[in-house]
Amino acid sequence: MNVEEYREVLHEDIALAANANMSNVADEFLAYVTDILISGEEFDDFTECYYEGISRRKANMRIDGYAMDDADGSCCVFISDYRGPYESDTINKDVIENCFKRIRYFVNESIKYELYQELEESTQVYEFSRMLHYDIESISKFRFYLLTDAYNNQRTKNIKDDEVGGKTVELNVWDVTRIFDVVSSKTQKESVEIMLPDMGYSGIPCVKAVEYKDVIADIEVLPKYDDDIVADEKEEKPENVITYTSYLAVVPGKILNELYLEYGSRLLEGNVRSFLSVRGKVNKSIQNTIKNYPEMFFAYNNGIAATASEIDTEMTPEGLKITRIKDLQIVNGGQTTASIANTLLTAKKDENIDIERLYVPMKVSVLEHTMSEKIIPKISEYSNSQNKVDASDFFSNHPFHIRMEDYSRKTPAPAVNGNQFQQYWYYERTRGQYNQGKMKFKPKSSQMKQYETRYPESQVIKLVDLAKYMEIYEGAPDKVSKGKQAIVKVFAENIRSRWAKSDAEFNNFYYKRVCALAIIYKGSDDIVKQTDWYKEKHSYKANVIVYTMSIVFDYIRKNVKGYELDFMRVWNLQGLYPELAEQIKVLCTEVYEYITDDGRPIENVTEWCKRDLCWQQAQKQKWTINDSFLRTLISQESLKAEEKEAKEERKVANEVDDLKFIMASGKEYWQKVMDWGVTRRLLSDMELSIIKMVINMEITGRIPSSKQAKVVIKARERLIVDGMPLQF
Repeated sequence: MNVEEYREVLHEDIALAANANMSNVADEFLAYVTDILISGEEFDDFTECYYEGISRRKANMRIDGYAMDDADGSCCVFISDYRGPYESDTINKDVIENCFKRIRYFVNESIKYELYQELEESTQVYEFSRMLHYDIESISKFRFYLLTDAYNNQRTKNIKDDEVGGKTVELNVWDVTRIFDVVSSKTQKESVEIMLPDMGYSGIPCVKAVEYKDVIADIEVLPKYDDDIVADEKEEKPENVITYTSYLAVVPGKILNELYLEYGSRLLEGNVRSFLSVRGKVNKSIQNTIKNYPEMFFAYNNGIAATASEIDTEMTPEGLKITRIKDLQIVNGGQTTASIANTLLTAKKDENIDIERLYVPMKVSVLEHTMSEKIIPKISEYSNSQNKVDASDFFSNHPFHIRMEDYSRKTPAPAVNGNQFQQYWYYERTRGQYNQGKMKFKPKSSQMKQYETRYPESQVIKLVDLAKYMEIYEGAPDKVSKGKQAIVKVFAENIRSRWAKSDAEFNNFYYKRVCALAIIYKGSDDIVKQTDWYKEKHSYKANVIVYTMSIVFDYIRKNVKGYELDFMRVWNLQGLYPELAEQIKVLCTEVYEYITDDGRPIENVTEWCKRDLCWQQAQKQKWTINDSFLRTLISQESLKAEEKEAKEERKVANEVDDLKFIMASGKEYWQKVMDWGVTRRLLSDMELSIIKMVINMEITGRIPSSKQAKVVIKARERLIVDGMPLQF
């Protein structure tokens, strides 16, 4: 698919979404593009926040939303220009400048004057404008975004601008070509290319340390589930081959600071960004060294670990130097990087920090794109294992996700509305997986229609979506309101703990409940859009949905013990049943009135929804719960048989998977496992005897029982934790 074909598909998708959601195409385009940029880690969360007005100097102001990046302290402000298929398909310089001026006037008016006082208090634009006025010092820089479905014929994507409120402004034009490049990229992330000579530096001193190529058996290669859709389009299966080259480098602090100021959290691998956003304060010890002993920084600091897709080096009289880096990602040392930049930004006028004397050790590994998405999380996990980074930060490759993906490709949704074709919910385990599937086909081709029919875009569930739905169900709307990173962190800790005890509960029944929760969430979204208060103010929709659903589940647990919401009815209908829809309709307005009540202890509604106290008080509120809805609840006893059957099926599948892995690994592998464990005296007599039996399978013909296979698998997992390599 080329960019022209993609633009055609984009317009069709936007029109369908607007029709399905009873909204306008401009709003759907904004949601579509910001979702892509969030997936590409351009920023973490987006808050829709439309405003249009006239400044004190009679200038037009407009914004469509904003995002705060906790990792680098930047503030992103958005405006969109959606043309559709019938308008001009190019955007010129004057239109671009005019759009950015509208954002700038709004930001300037908010900072210099008390614009927020002219706005409706119970709106998100009021909160944003007020924050700009009072908290401008906490913002490191502004990033203005123009999102458009037109073609930008200007050469530069990012443009440096004048300051606003004493802060640097970076202008970003995301036109249809740039959006297409990200969507069609296997990494689902825009490439960052750093040319050191263009920054005024000859390069970064380095030495080549390692050059490696090998087959890695333990890196998962997932099966292709859409082979039955397009039998005539065969792709070569990716091989588990890893090729990488590592360099040891000495990075001048000045260069690292400039890179962070330029690219901010886009340099940070997602797990590291999560770590920083949770703990966002500058490390005092690092700060002290930067200020008082910059020449000792190299000796005191562990340095940073990074990855790249390409590196150019040049031999100079001073030795080998890195002159170009493509797709630089810091996978360990984000705290170091951010601390250098933040210390310099917040330094007082009388503090003379000699950044010229500061150097940072760096290990950078150059990885091929084909394996980078599988390898980078591992590098991030292992290089961070010595630090206080929670294991939940490295959750994306957990077998839980692989299982959910497997269910999503094999579990058809019930046919509804007279459909004579099979549809599925699509769990997107890896970033951009769904769009990558679409990119294989020509627009309007039979293959594209088959793909979109089988996997409707409205039935895509992303990793963060799944975490959000389950945390709502578990009763944590305050944590869900904190955003993507907070949700995944809490959910990951929960799943890891439960999986370690028994993975049998994560079965087909669990998967269908996830889909039912997705249906309830989307149905609640549609209901909220039709309320009078939302039509008037367009604010706090996400907060209202999250709290409404959590209140329903919390009420049932506490007041209707032994009963549960009928998730299977939702699954079978693939929609809300009337009593549930009516209950949500009544409750969402009460929730809106609760979170925006003038008596709330925190003025900022969005921040109030993030507080434990908000949820604690909500649990004590008297809510309108309809008797008609309560009569639709189903006895937990009636669900036990179905849950038990699903667990038994899962146990059998686990046993088969264990045996398949043991057989496929071969006797040479198990011989090395045994030797490694015996040398370190880490295997019990029972484990040793069963592994010996596995090694001798070909000779004796004895195959381990399911219990014995489980012992072998558990022993292997324990040895890996103790340091055994994944492959020999």
